[in-house]
Amino acid sequence: MFGKKEIKPGDYVFVAQKEGNFNKIVIGRVQSINGSKVNVVGTYIRPQGLIERVESGRAGDHSKQVLASPDPNNCIFMLIDRIESGRFSEEVDQSTSKVIWINENRYLVLDGWIKENFPDIFSAILSAKSEEERAQARSILLEKMSSLYERDLKDHVYAVARSAKIL
Repeated sequence: MFGKKEIKPGDYVFVAQKEGNFNKIVIGRVQSINGSKVNVVGTYIRPQGLIERVESGRAGDHSKQVLASPDPNNCIFMLIDRIESGRFSEEVDQSTSKVIWINENRYLVLDGWIKENFPDIFSAILSAKSEEERAQARSILLEKMSSLYERDLKDHVYAVARSAKIL
């Protein structure tokens, strides 16, 4: 269950931070708390591919909903397309950003997804222009998946690949 009442230093969090018309997400660990401000160290993720699809009118209502209100359960739709990511170490104001407690396993899966470059791999498969290009991108995904050691991440990637009809 998400949304544990009181966040404390050392907890893992998922942050949806308003950025223009859309949200970027942050996954990280709470370093300190000062009133409504939470100091988070982790990774920011800006879903460039999904934003571009929505802005060009090529995305459905579900994609728009995910961008408007991301949470730990729907953020995977942001992560199967091109993203921009980087280190994050800032104070987040809970009065203007949604800060949600997540357990360590959820954090490790999301962090692994980014570190293993799955957004680009999935994007290459889903946006392939030819069947040959798609098959080549799919083989890269299969090779990457077979090299994963982290069980939860591996299970998650397989589940997403099956639901996206890649496997």
